[in-house]
Amino acid sequence: MTSVDTVGASVQIVPVPERVPAFELDPAMPSGALPIFGEYLDRIGRTAANGRLLTWALPVIGIAQFFTGAGVALSLATIALAAAVVTWWLYRAHLWVPETRLKREPFRQVDIATDGLVAAGRTVGVRLPDGRWLRVRLDEAYRLLLAGHRRVWLLGRGPKVFVGFSGVVRVHRARIFDAPPAGAVAVPSVAVSGSPRRDPVLAAHRRRLARELRATAAFLLVLAAFAVWVRVDFPATRWAALTVAAAALLGALVAATRAFIHGRPLPADHWTELRAVLDGPVRMGRRGAARLSGLTMLADGTVVGFRLHKADPSMAANIAATGRLWIAGVPRPGAAKTGVPGYPVLGTVWLG
Repeated sequence: MTSVDTVGASVQIVPVPERVPAFELDPAMPSGALPIFGEYLDRIGRTAANGRLLTWALPVIGIAQFFTGAGVALSLATIALAAAVVTWWLYRAHLWVPETRLKREPFRQVDIATDGLVAAGRTVGVRLPDGRWLRVRLDEAYRLLLAGHRRVWLLGRGPKVFVGFSGVVRVHRARIFDAPPAGAVAVPSVAVSGSPRRDPVLAAHRRRLARELRATAAFLLVLAAFAVWVRVDFPATRWAALTVAAAALLGALVAATRAFIHGRPLPADHWTELRAVLDGPVRMGRRGAARLSGLTMLADGTVVGFRLHKADPSMAANIAATGRLWIAGVPRPGAAKTGVPGYPVLGTVWLG
């Protein structure tokens, strides 16, 4: 793998280390006290709770529509939409938000033996030191990450646990069984490419982002159509329904455009490693996005500022933990793609 040395005035291609330094969960302190990770858990937990609370207003609106003459079909459609949204928030909270009691417990690091990693479709099995097997459903990017780094962090003591991975803040719910998944086969090691365009983990991560954005666009189109239906059958809504429809259509267009961009590979063929010095702590937004800024040095020795707005918390955690900023291609003033070689971490940084 290669990167660009930016200390001198000229650009020199140097090897990227086999194991790129990255954020890792610390088993020496309670999970809720970990920098960035603990605050991230608090934020997404509150967001999930608020989302569930707000979506309960939709059934009330559906019932009100029935008694105000909007008709049975529209009222049932409102309740069905509410059920779908509530189900999504419940699923999100169940899958990614640990219980409050677990914030008082530390993570336990588990190194995976050579023959201790198997997979059956999306279900991955990890043999634990006591001979039992951890089973967790992972998308392609995380399966490749696990195959390359061969270690996980467990949070919880019962058969139901949460699993953390190298370089990422998000945890996944998993279960422990006495046997591996049925029909599982051994997972071979994965070689990480030094090219952002050819990085298998990053490519799989971008495909997942594209799928999520397409799903978001589809939901917003449904929401726009629903708002128009409300406007036609429930005239009392007047411009409110049309405003919702217009906003949903605009959001769907933005999501579809971003999905198209993420569906294409990054054009850069090398990473540029910059030293990053933060000018303050990482700030977490109300919905779990991160904000950070600091100083870095370009290839000609120019010291410039950098900023990440609404960044993936994993991106912020890696920069804060390692003091490194990896740029896809040659860094120039303005917007640039940033990530971590071999990890499902991606963002946009503003230089200068």
